[in-house]
Amino acid sequence: MESLALYVHCQGTPVGQLHYEPMTNSFSFSYDQEWPKRHDSFVLSPHIPFERRAGSSVVMRFLENLLPEGRALDIVAHTHQISKNNIYGLVRVLGSEPVGALSFSSNRSGAAQYPELKPVRRPITHEELSYRIRERHVLPFPVWDGKVRFSMAGYQDKLQVLVEGDQISLADGSLASTHILKPESQNPNTPHMVANEHYCMTLAAALGLTVAPVSLRRIPEPILLVERFDRLVERDADKQTVSGIRRRHVIDGCQALDLPVSMKYERYLGNERDVRHIRDGVSYEKLFKLNTFDNPLAAKRAMLRWALTQLLLGNSDAHGKNISFYVSGAHLEVAPFYDLVSVCIYGDNVDKELALAFGDTFELEEIVAYDLADFAQRIGIPAAAVAREMTRLAKAAKTWAPKIAQSEDYSPEERVFVGEIAALVMRQAERFLKIASQVPKVDPALLA
Repeated sequence: MESLALYVHCQGTPVGQLHYEPMTNSFSFSYDQEWPKRHDSFVLSPHIPFERRAGSSVVMRFLENLLPEGRALDIVAHTHQISKNNIYGLVRVLGSEPVGALSFSSNRSGAAQYPELKPVRRPITHEELSYRIRERHVLPFPVWDGKVRFSMAGYQDKLQVLVEGDQISLADGSLASTHILKPESQNPNTPHMVANEHYCMTLAAALGLTVAPVSLRRIPEPILLVERFDRLVERDADKQTVSGIRRRHVIDGCQALDLPVSMKYERYLGNERDVRHIRDGVSYEKLFKLNTFDNPLAAKRAMLRWALTQLLLGNSDAHGKNISFYVSGAHLEVAPFYDLVSVCIYGDNVDKELALAFGDTFELEEIVAYDLADFAQRIGIPAAAVAREMTRLAKAAKTWAPKIAQSEDYSPEERVFVGEIAALVMRQAERFLKIASQVPKVDPALLA
């Protein structure tokens, strides 16, 4: 059986070649000899460096983390008649616009032809979008015009779109998507998810986190538009029409740590008594110990805010694929944050166990000063610095949480709902203020 290959490009420039051996299910990747010489070159990940050949399992894990999960993966596999376990085949059909700057193509000359491609816009009317949202149970949302239009990791229904003022379009040719469109959740146990994410992202920005800009529109169904932080968009003088898009390379936490998607949770085998002690998945400790940051202090400060904000929001599902990093050369930089929601607001309808533990604690309500001191020690930040950030975030949250909940962006019903999130945030802020001063007082000897 013959070997297979995909050619990897960045904005039309050859990056390298992906090789696949079907009989052994083995992968290899080789950089184009000219790529490392460029001033704007970058490694695929810190684990696929320029100077040595990465092993098959490393390349496979990198590729696996590019793919959708859950029902979205089922749709892609069914549409293209490809096994969900066929990583090479899935990357081949979804590789034109994954997250980041890379494109995967079976055409060696595709890069040379890239500048010749014309911009193609396929407009979506509000009526069509509304219909497709309402009919998701029979018409898979990622499939438009017979083509899968979604190639990003995650479970939630999403669509990659080009936004130019009020017009939303699908993009082809030399154009790429500028936003991720998210409709309301179909799960009756998690209502108002659009307003939930809009509120939490807006609040996080007010608290000083760098987040992907979001906007809420109604068609009339509510949709969330999330601006892509892996795209640099050039617009015409009208400030709406897109004239060009450059893509930035980003990787998620699993790729940065060289872990498979199945290990995005710290307790990746679950919390049953016989396996709850196994915590080899993504953790705060592993993320903070990444040693390829361009600016380690800035990276740790940003990640600390991100981690503590999850507690304020009650976002128990903040896992290893909900944080990303820009890749420049061989160095990482924390990218804007995304997928910030309040999961715990849904009560017993959802799993409220934290995806990543604080110390040894996975339950939001059980976290005390000791756990935060343990967390501080594991991530290598002084307990006093963690306490100061807790206090700063709590005071800002008490100011902004109720104010943002009154926004005119929300319908009356949504305003009641985000008001409940605001109340949860206020309670968490009060807890922060009560225990912050105790965190530096925990005896380090007790944490050993």
